[in-house]
Amino acid sequence: MRLRDSFWALLGQREPETPEAAVERLREAIQAALLEQLGEDGFELKVRVRFARDIEGLWYLRTEIMNAIATQRGEAAAHVCMTRLTRLFKGHHPGAKASRFSTL
Repeated sequence: MRLRDSFWALLGQREPETPEAAVERLREAIQAALLEQLGEDGFELKVRVRFARDIEGLWYLRTEIMNAIATQRGEAAAHVCMTRLTRLFKGHHPGAKASRFSTL
């Protein structure tokens, strides 16, 4: 156990997730959801998820993911899936960043 791990354990918190780790966690979750909901269809969308460069890129793919799932599985299934995926962005989506106008 590293000293840093024991420090966060003492505080009762997990070590903060790096942006790179968050991108990979989100990418894997989205890929799994696409496979579950679309199967082999949606190949182009899966490739776009795989090559999204950052959290913001993944965040803005949500609309296309929602539309693809709604087209194939229905609006209700798409809504349930997107609600689960959107929760995974907590603390990481672009809207979580402070606005440049917030200090005015």
